[in-house]
Amino acid sequence: MIPTTRFFLSGTDTDVGKTTAAAALCAAWGLAYWKVVQAGTVPTTDRATVGRLAGVTTYPEAYVLARPASPHAAARDEGIRIDPGQLRAPCEGPLLVEGAGGFSVPLAADPWVWQAEIPRRLGLPVVIVARTGLGTLHHTTTTVAAVRAAGLPCVGLVLVGDPHPENEADVEALTGTPVWGRLPRVVDVDRGFSTLVEAVRRWRYAR
Repeated sequence: MIPTTRFFLSGTDTDVGKTTAAAALCAAWGLAYWKVVQAGTVPTTDRATVGRLAGVTTYPEAYVLARPASPHAAARDEGIRIDPGQLRAPCEGPLLVEGAGGFSVPLAADPWVWQAEIPRRLGLPVVIVARTGLGTLHHTTTTVAAVRAAGLPCVGLVLVGDPHPENEADVEALTGTPVWGRLPRVVDVDRGFSTLVEAVRRWRYAR
């Protein structure tokens, strides 16, 4: 049984492997994909990456910003203010919505608007992608705490990296959030993508 077919996928920080995880989850579970805010377009966008890897339906971004930076700063460069109050989900069926970078990034300043407003506006639970290795206890517990402090449910953790049973058990115990499973690191994502999809399909969801 798939834990949920509609959720907001965020991460503990940038480059944690969130987009690759999103592609694997979409391919394995038949989810459509939507990246609300894309900050940075070189060499490609996350939507293009997920579409190429997973072959699933992808919806156009609400905001596409040139600079790879915090959304509030990248939007300011272009004279844009990101307004999550204007968002509407692009479909009613299975959907993975990918956030920008780590969970606690601002979308706009003066006054501050936080990324938590996206899943709140769309009525989606949050899933966090985290590393398996050293530092993950701090990064994961603080991220889950931030999700809950925003009044949002955190329903799952996706770990990325080499096997580390101790950390997997500890982050689950410390956060009270189930680890859905682990994705291995692959050197060449295009060639190793089928390995990631099969890994997701082998996860056990009942805990």
